[in-house]
Amino acid sequence: MNVGVGLSTEKNPALAVKEALRSATYNLASEKIDLAIVFSSINFSSVNLLKALSISLGEVPLLGCSSAAIISNQGIFKHGLVIMLLSFSDNVYFNTACVRDIKTKGSLNAGRELGEQLGYGFRNVRRCFGVVFSDGLIDDCSGLLCGMQERLGRSLPLVGASASDDMRFLKTYLYFNRELLSDAAAGILWGGKLNFGLGLRHGWKGLGKPHTVTKSEGNIIYEIDERPAAMLYEEYLAKNIAELRQEIKRISMLYPIGIDMPQEEECILRNVLSIGDSGSLRLQGNITEGSSIKLMIGTKESCLAATRKAVEEAKKLSSSPMEKSGIKNFILVFNSASRYMLLRRDAPLELEIIKEGFGKNTPVIGLYTYGEQAPLRAIRYQGQAYFHNQAIAILNVGG
Repeated sequence: MNVGVGLSTEKNPALAVKEALRSATYNLASEKIDLAIVFSSINFSSVNLLKALSISLGEVPLLGCSSAAIISNQGIFKHGLVIMLLSFSDNVYFNTACVRDIKTKGSLNAGRELGEQLGYGFRNVRRCFGVVFSDGLIDDCSGLLCGMQERLGRSLPLVGASASDDMRFLKTYLYFNRELLSDAAAGILWGGKLNFGLGLRHGWKGLGKPHTVTKSEGNIIYEIDERPAAMLYEEYLAKNIAELRQEIKRISMLYPIGIDMPQEEECILRNVLSIGDSGSLRLQGNITEGSSIKLMIGTKESCLAATRKAVEEAKKLSSSPMEKSGIKNFILVFNSASRYMLLRRDAPLELEIIKEGFGKNTPVIGLYTYGEQAPLRAIRYQGQAYFHNQAIAILNVGG
């Protein structure tokens, strides 16, 4: 496996593509390009970007998405473009696919469709893991994952990211070959002789006593402790309902709802998208009636400690290929935009922790997301994948 990464902060998309591809191609050290992964700041998200990429890459499969900021070995940039080019040996397999019109089809059905397309042609090949990118403003990302796992199997690890913009919550974009998409999801299914390690952590801590979801349906909480759900935020933050409705998206990125998961070290976090007329909370993922929850808060210290734990988990590659000579690996980082908001000027410290953990020469690219997808029991690489907020997911791929 050969890997090449290129970065550009040029304002002109055509010039940015040219600069990033020149660097990525040089670092790849191979004439054959099998796959391209592209992340960019929202201001680069345009048809012109994909046209410029297609001129140079031709029919090479391409996936990626928009981000509030991009991550690479060279740093974290609010405006820019990062490209990873991959060249595989004959014993590595992958398939890419895309599903459109998720709101019309429903998240569950869209997930089933994407899973079926990704699984096509893998009947006699060992499946390793899947990577999925989705529109960051889809309500039911949990349903999308559930549908995919119905078709691909619940023991197949799925790791992914929801695209983001610059905290405006207006429109996010996916890149799939020559298409610029919203209301869509795209994925890569990997197989053959690949190994991987996965680390997922958030570091947010609970505020006060646990509460019980006494009435909910899908991704909407109607009552907490038999009272209108929004009262949880009114009481803890001393804000009236009008103030909360206006700022709830930003508020919940710093103060999400934590769902207790039995036998797990950390709970699952959920951001709030809106507050209903009756005081209901519409979440960015499903929640089960009867769940034990807490309002959560993060600190810079707890956030960075979680990153260190995620790195240590991700370093535990299946089959320990890093112990063998000649094995190359690359890192994909799916980092919550909430962490970027919390850390601010200290955000580069997360990147330094990652580079220190994997070595400064290991290729790293990533993005800031409106949601992350990964199994909870990352070390076992088994079981249900969940939709997360406020987490950092680190995928270490070796081959």
